[in-house]
Amino acid sequence: MSSATDRLSTVTGRLDQSLQPLANGFNRLFGSYVGELNGLQFVFVFGSLAAVVTAPFWGTFGLVRAMTVAAIWAIFAMSWDIQSGYTGYISFGHSVLSGAAAYTTAMLIHNVDPGLPMAITIPLSILAALVVGLLISLPSLRLSGPYFSLITFVAVLIFYRLIPSFSSYTGGETGIQSVEVFTYDPIVRYYYMIVPMLVIAVVLTLIARSNIGLILVSIRENEAAVNAAGIDATKFKIFAFALSSLPMGIGGVLLVHFTGGVDPTTFIAVDRSIEMIAMAVLGGMSSVLGPLGGAFFLIVLRDYVLTDLAGLSSPARWTIFWSLVLVVLVFARDGLFRKLWHGLERYGGGGGRP
Repeated sequence: MSSATDRLSTVTGRLDQSLQPLANGFNRLFGSYVGELNGLQFVFVFGSLAAVVTAPFWGTFGLVRAMTVAAIWAIFAMSWDIQSGYTGYISFGHSVLSGAAAYTTAMLIHNVDPGLPMAITIPLSILAALVVGLLISLPSLRLSGPYFSLITFVAVLIFYRLIPSFSSYTGGETGIQSVEVFTYDPIVRYYYMIVPMLVIAVVLTLIARSNIGLILVSIRENEAAVNAAGIDATKFKIFAFALSSLPMGIGGVLLVHFTGGVDPTTFIAVDRSIEMIAMAVLGGMSSVLGPLGGAFFLIVLRDYVLTDLAGLSSPARWTIFWSLVLVVLVFARDGLFRKLWHGLERYGGGGGRP
């Protein structure tokens, strides 16, 4: 076994050396901002990027649609991770943030003016997600551990129960189904979702690798030491929650314009938050790109491989979905993406953190 590993290491090492000049060019320009890559990591990152960008030109209709949905969920997973993965404060309430944005869009169109331009509805909807995020974070982030998680969970229950109480505005349990979709063209629709996802991934990566990201990780590792150093940990926790609210709002707007409607089960239920967590865990928490990879892996597996190719029933698909998450939790707690990244680092010539 060791000899086979040695041979693999020799082959990949040579391949890495041949690719390293490309990686060096990238590292000189962007390494200080996003981390340095070895040759194998460079090919993996930009090969994956090329595959995502060109998917409509080589993928089937079902695959492209699954990747379109995956782009939205990748935004959700990355948003959850920049708060919970980096600070260690696990939130079960992030579905409320995307739901707040989606419902704001739908209610503005349904109750105020169906002709309102997106230039008005989108910023207001993202602002609504930010306001709700602050309302949740200001009281809850002064607590820690299970108490914080419990408050975020209760926030979902409150929001979920309030919607039927204002059914004349929210549409009650059936929601509002009169939102204009961006477009019915599958290729244009795909890029409507992919471009914001890529921009958010870059922005969150820059923040995560800045001094702010270092402080957030320090809060997770030893919050008392952060406070002892004269840094107000609570302010940074609130900042992280507010920061995650903005892309959550963007994702909520994208989803409501993708589906053409909003309802509490699809947007608010705690199941949605747990799915975000599952994607982040499977990809690898506190890495930004890990949750992105986890979202694409799980959504494409569930909505394309198990649905279109295997033709499995919904219960079977969900059973496989959650079983896979459970296996990763038990045997690869760092996440599949992080395992892969470290493998490329091991068999190549070093590299950076994802």
